Amino acid sequence: MKKEINIILGQRIRKKRKEQGLTREKLAELLSVSTRFLANVECGEAGVSISTLKNISLLLDTPTDYLLGINDEISDEFYKQSAINRIYNMEKKYIISVDKILESIDDIINT
Repeated sequence: MKKEINIILGQRIRKKRKEQGLTREKLAELLSVSTRFLANVECGEAGVSISTLKNISLLLDTPTDYLLGINDEISDEFYKQSAINRIYNMEKKYIISVDKILESIDDIINT
């Protein structure tokens, strides 16, 4: 019997995977799981471990509380933190480019 949480989790993983243009095969490869296992998760027939949930969250750039159905929307704060984390992990030469892009966007918004 399918558990409600597995059904919600599977639906949301499938939705976010498709939004990002990932095939089931590619996501399974990135997660180091079988395509069959991921298919079972997406169909709500299987759950995932906490570590796999965390990896799915990171790969799909989606908070776990959204994937689990705790929240139906992804907060602005999550997107801000995600952007900060990406910038934090960049090399300095790329951060300078990101800063110039943000400055241009800021100019557009404020004109």
